[in-house]
Amino acid sequence: MTFDLMRLIAALLVVVSHTFPLSGQPALEIMGVEDFGALGVSIFFVISGYLVTASYQRNPRTYILKRLLRIEPALIASLVLTVLVLSRVTTATPAEYWPAAGMYVLRNAALYPATYYLPGVFQSVPVAGVVNGVLWTLRLEFSFYLLLLLVGARRSFVMFILLICAILWASLHDAAPHWAADKLTRIVFLTARNGFLFFAGAALQLVGKRVPLWLGIASALVFPFAGVTVLPTAVLGLSRPGKLPADLSYGIYIYAFPVQQLLAQAGKLNILTAVLAVVPFAVASWFLIERPAQRLKPGPPPAW
Repeated sequence: MTFDLMRLIAALLVVVSHTFPLSGQPALEIMGVEDFGALGVSIFFVISGYLVTASYQRNPRTYILKRLLRIEPALIASLVLTVLVLSRVTTATPAEYWPAAGMYVLRNAALYPATYYLPGVFQSVPVAGVVNGVLWTLRLEFSFYLLLLLVGARRSFVMFILLICAILWASLHDAAPHWAADKLTRIVFLTARNGFLFFAGAALQLVGKRVPLWLGIASALVFPFAGVTVLPTAVLGLSRPGKLPADLSYGIYIYAFPVQQLLAQAGKLNILTAVLAVVPFAVASWFLIERPAQRLKPGPPPAW
């Protein structure tokens, strides 16, 4: 299974997972260990840590520029398109909507002052007022990019960060089982958990040996019982280099939530309609935005 295919599966897991709460149903779980959305996000972080560390090793000087070209062009395009489409369904006045829409684009494009709200939008759906609930993960991922740059992707520092994340995550898991109810514990828990996954991927890259297939299969089999701790070896043991004709994973990820909210507002949200509705956006994002942006990266042009 190629990394592109694994990421595509991860993006679709997020779509499947979000379909349930966005349509007012209980979340889907895997033996009570992990919901599909958290699993999909976890897979993204493992692969990201593994691949961007390799990118840093190839050329530290162009590392951040390459990361920006991968994230920002498609993200900005999705934000602009989102506010244009939702301007047709908002109940707010133009004078109220458009200044907030401009700030929505600017804040989310900047990653850190993220916002999920647009005036008069999605007020009557089960998850009311949330335009795109996945944007927090992009902010967190870019923070990990910067941290990897700060420590120079040195193995000892990466291992230390990995250990700190594991300790924080395990401590909060036991001491604060209701971590999601409080903003501070939620931020620390999600940062530690996803930091563990990202830097586990980075550490496995720095070790310099490919995770064997047998270990990937074994880790996948025990995942329902062992949980996220075995996910890095499961993902990287089952994944191998290779490209799909089109990498739709990022486009699906950044467009799915607002598309699903529109379907929920129309009373037509289910897994099939969600996937069918978001794929055209992902295809357009890849061919019109993401692939041309990647050709701007320094170094040899990518071979598709």
